[in-house]
Amino acid sequence: MNRKRRRNLASRTGSKAAAESLGQAIGLQQQGQLDAAERLYRQILRQNPEQVDALHFLGVLAAQRGRYPEAVDLIRRALVLNPKYADACNNLGNVLAAMERLDEAAEAYRRAIDLAPGNASAHCNLGAMLRRTGRFAEAEVACRQAIALNPRLAEAHFNLAKALTALDRYEDAVAAYREAIRLRPGHVPAYRSLGMLLYRLGRGEEAADLYRLWLERDPANPVARHMLAAHSGCDVPLRAADDYVQKLFDGMADDFDSHLVNRLEYRAPELVARAVAAAAGEPKQSLAVLDAGCGTGLCGPLLRPYAAHLAGVDLSPRMVEKARAREDYHELVVAELNAFLRDRPAAYDLIVSADTLVYFGELETILTAAAGALRPNGWLVFTVERCADSEAPSGFHLDPSGRYSHSEPYLLRMLAQTGMTVGALEEVVLRMEGGQPVAGLLVSAHRPPVGGEI
Repeated sequence: MNRKRRRNLASRTGSKAAAESLGQAIGLQQQGQLDAAERLYRQILRQNPEQVDALHFLGVLAAQRGRYPEAVDLIRRALVLNPKYADACNNLGNVLAAMERLDEAAEAYRRAIDLAPGNASAHCNLGAMLRRTGRFAEAEVACRQAIALNPRLAEAHFNLAKALTALDRYEDAVAAYREAIRLRPGHVPAYRSLGMLLYRLGRGEEAADLYRLWLERDPANPVARHMLAAHSGCDVPLRAADDYVQKLFDGMADDFDSHLVNRLEYRAPELVARAVAAAAGEPKQSLAVLDAGCGTGLCGPLLRPYAAHLAGVDLSPRMVEKARAREDYHELVVAELNAFLRDRPAAYDLIVSADTLVYFGELETILTAAAGALRPNGWLVFTVERCADSEAPSGFHLDPSGRYSHSEPYLLRMLAQTGMTVGALEEVVLRMEGGQPVAGLLVSAHRPPVGGEI
């Protein structure tokens, strides 16, 4: 901690010793030693319950651990004591944004800007919230203000590009994405978003070149490797690598729900809920249910009425944090799906997987594991993206989105090989993407009873 900051803390804490303790706690938090930092913050607050910085930073720490309601309470207590605490307003906005309370988050950012007009980060965050709530022109203004204050703030250029894309100003968006990447060569969402935009603009070779450049800069990056395969057709894996899936969804967790629901008209949860109703009948909270690839938990409230026990599993810790905040699940686990299913033979009456198998090309392995995790008479309900037989001689195809699509005959063949009986298979629209419907298949498959069992 530098001398100026130590003096500032001392002026707020009232003593050099208290400032040293607070500085130590902040240092531990920055190093990721959250248990030690939390103990020290709480010790400070026992001695002085109105220590504003300890309340604020403990709130930030609570948010880091997914304890969002506690975080909001702590930061608001700090703001009651010091209403002019601009950084606390900004961090309150971050926590509210993580809770999908987007309008409240935007107001917190506005308050931070009122208190500190030169805070580029607050302007950038406000732009992100305005974009997430569909106010794209206002988002552009906020992002440009952030850039005016700090031209090297890569996130402001990225958020500007997202807003410009929504406003159909594609060339300006391409330029903004490229500036974000120039400023932060490891900016994963900027590479991925720019690659998809270039593909939508019919510039597929340019997109492949972008991912090739990224992989040259960062040879170990799983997202660069996967997306280059998706755009070039070379070295296509049989399924998305675990590190790719985790990195991708950890990075998307904050915007995931608002992006899918508000922008893409995402329908997979309601589609699987309809199929579950047809397969399982009237909900009686009697089944052992697994949400396989639960993400942020969008399916949770739709499955809970059927479940005596509702479990969720996902590879992304950040997505599981979001699901935990919904409080719909009895159990949430961060794990690779194949291994999770194999470790739980005959454990579930119902397994639901909404838009998870799109990260698997070859399906025999995962469907075999799912069949083994079902009890006799159990149901598997899932969605995949659909491709024509002519597009995928092997039965599946890695699309430029980075997701796999599957043909109907391939699905039927794989389910038959696992001993499952298809109850229903329906062509559906899963979402909109680039203004076009994404064609999918909604499948219900039944594990037959053993022998003469009913």
